[in-house]
Amino acid sequence: MSRRCNGFSLIELIVIIVIMGILTAYAAPRLNFAGHAASDYAEIVKSSIRLAQKLAIAHRTTHTITFPVNPCNGSSVNGLRVAGEQCDPLPNGVSVSGLGTVTFNGLGRPNVATVTTITVSGGDVIKVICLEPETGYVHEETAC
Repeated sequence: MSRRCNGFSLIELIVIIVIMGILTAYAAPRLNFAGHAASDYAEIVKSSIRLAQKLAIAHRTTHTITFPVNPCNGSSVNGLRVAGEQCDPLPNGVSVSGLGTVTFNGLGRPNVATVTTITVSGGDVIKVICLEPETGYVHEETAC
């Protein structure tokens, strides 16, 4: 009576692990983590600007959002901060350029005179966020 083994041999398992390692080494450099982080952070910037505006309207007072230079309680991390709210640090490989501080009055109007652009970039992704002067409308465009 012959015994039949079901399963893989050690050689087969080692060959599969080697093939998986080669595929991982080939695919890993092609992943764009900074691009994903830039897209995510652009959404954080937009929602934080909207939050500052809504807080100003709700409290009928001025409210400020600060970015990107060290708003996180003087720490060395860059990011953005809505006054009185949590600080959102800037992810690695992502940069923000444009406005430094926006203050909304009790009517939700920002203290900017023209359409203001904030650029969030990382990897091969560039997101342009526009802030309208009269209404405080925040939107994402290819150019404002």
